Amino acid sequence: MTSIYASSTNASSSTSGANLLRISGMASGIDTDAVVKSMVSNYQSKIDKANQAKQTLQWQQESYRGIISSIKGLQDYFDPLSSKYMLSGNSFNTNGVTNPNSSIATGASNSAAMPGTYTVNVQKLAEQAKVEGTSQDSMVKVTTLSNWTGGQTLKFNLDADGAGTGVAKDVDITGLTGSTPAELVASINSKIAVSDLNGKMSASYVSDSTGNYIKFMKSDSTANITLKNSGIGGTTVSEVSSADDLVINSGISSASKLSDLGITGSFSLSYDAATNTSPKIIDTTSVSTIKDLMDKVNSATGGEVTMSIDDTTGKISFQSKDYGSTSTIKIGEVDGATHTIMSKLGLAGAVPVVVGTVTTNTITIAGKDALVDITAPGQTTPTTTTQNSNKFTINGVAYSLVSKGSASITVTSNSDTVVSNMKKFIEDYNSIVSTINTKLTEKKDKNYAPLTDAQRTSMSADQITTWETKAKVGILRKDDNLTNLMTQLRGTLYSPVYSSYNSADATTGKVSLKFGTYGTGAIGIDTSTDYSDGGKLVITDEKKLKDAIENNMGDFKKMFIGASSTDLDTTKPYVGSAKYNEDGIFSRMDNIMRDYVASPGLGKDGTYSLSGYMNIFVNKQYDFGTSGTSGKNTLSDQVYNKTLSISKFQTQLNDASTRYYAKFTALEKAMNKLNTQQSSLSSMLGTSS
Repeated sequence: MTSIYASSTNASSSTSGANLLRISGMASGIDTDAVVKSMVSNYQSKIDKANQAKQTLQWQQESYRGIISSIKGLQDYFDPLSSKYMLSGNSFNTNGVTNPNSSIATGASNSAAMPGTYTVNVQKLAEQAKVEGTSQDSMVKVTTLSNWTGGQTLKFNLDADGAGTGVAKDVDITGLTGSTPAELVASINSKIAVSDLNGKMSASYVSDSTGNYIKFMKSDSTANITLKNSGIGGTTVSEVSSADDLVINSGISSASKLSDLGITGSFSLSYDAATNTSPKIIDTTSVSTIKDLMDKVNSATGGEVTMSIDDTTGKISFQSKDYGSTSTIKIGEVDGATHTIMSKLGLAGAVPVVVGTVTTNTITIAGKDALVDITAPGQTTPTTTTQNSNKFTINGVAYSLVSKGSASITVTSNSDTVVSNMKKFIEDYNSIVSTINTKLTEKKDKNYAPLTDAQRTSMSADQITTWETKAKVGILRKDDNLTNLMTQLRGTLYSPVYSSYNSADATTGKVSLKFGTYGTGAIGIDTSTDYSDGGKLVITDEKKLKDAIENNMGDFKKMFIGASSTDLDTTKPYVGSAKYNEDGIFSRMDNIMRDYVASPGLGKDGTYSLSGYMNIFVNKQYDFGTSGTSGKNTLSDQVYNKTLSISKFQTQLNDASTRYYAKFTALEKAMNKLNTQQSSLSSMLGTSS
């Protein structure tokens, strides 16, 4: 008897997800794996289709993000932080300025300035409030050099031990010569060098805004030296004889201690009229330096008042930060002090001031306003203006005053810069139009779908890249979001711009300029007549564009960067609203792009998801549930939904495979049992296969 057992040369076994032992074709001769694979092919087909759909969605996200990133680049023109920013008046400034008298006054201009020559006569400069003391050094003013030469005498009194206990003696410096200050100082020092004053003092020449001086400086700290105020027989320098005796010191600088000036108390400081009733209290000690006091003053007033010392002249001063008559410094001694601090600082003119029960010895001084005569182009009579600063702007011209005198400032108009900026914008805008128009119109080749895993295994990397490049074509064809965006952007160009919009009478209130090539007010910018360009912008008449810029800048700015003061009804669309109609073209584009891709600067890589309709549609996932039904159908939700479907189909495939393998395993066991019985029967009958 012939046996019904048939062996399989490719018998194999495998384990299912349930660890079921799979016996493949050992008894039946059936290629179980191939049969099961065929039986579950409908599930695999569902998985492949879901994976392909998911891949298409991910490619759409990728393509969208590229477009969003490009739009974000165009938004740089509407970003105040960008160098391309065009929503300010300065971006439309056609004016240049010539300043031939920059040592007296200079000017800068914006687009509001009238071209022409401005004559500026600076009568007075604005000044800071400043309290300046007299020198704390040992100085004598030189009014006339000849008063010091020609045999004149300087009489000094010297107490050599510095304790006041030694024998004081007079030292005369006679026979002074010199035709220049430097020669006079050299003469004095040469006479000192051969006298009892040698090594104990020296002289130098100092000049500042208040005059010329001979400065005497003690170099021996143990010596007491006094310049006497009278000579013998009229031979004493006349400019000395009119002064009190002058004690020679070692010079005052920021490093000097306050005790060197004889100051041990406190004083108050008030730096403007608003704080006169609440003066700042500055505490001092004898060991504090002038630099310490300067730092305290500067800190206490928050920089509104600066204290300084000229180390050359030994003059202490207080100066306000602000200019003009409204800037005031008030310096006073705290009540109860000896009222000598002001004089020790070299500050003269203090008067007693009583505030409540407090009396202060006070100096008050205000700044000064600038007084300027300005004759603008077309004027024959100057306009006199008072300003509290040396920098101010009038009618678009920013003036900077430097010194007294007359100056001319010439403002010229040149439209080339604005035209150049418009060309750059048009180039970048057209790039966006080209990109989006290509995506909207390219046709998909149905022969190129996303590859399945099985297809990828049989292809090289280059073949996969070539295939997928073709498969990505047309995935955004006729996309609603991109179509609506382009429709709205084109609409910004041809909807009239109004200075004031009245929906009941839309024929009035329009600015005098319009988009286009022909007709009254046309600015020479239009859309391409080539339909395939998809609405690209072209400059059709550069002369008209320049004329509009140079001769009608006011309406040109309104047309492009005008910003409506009308509030938007948030329950209604922006496009078509009163605000939309009163906004300029660039302002409209800015608002529309914000609606689609969020504010300028946010999410330049295209992955931002918190605002902007297109950003949210592409990137935001709302659905995180297990059913895939709680989202808002964004692309991220759709990708998530496909991921759930793939997981579900994979589970179904695994379950079906397990069932089928179980049945074939049972069949194999039955066949083995039957074959065993057959073999036993054959043995009993004495037959063999």
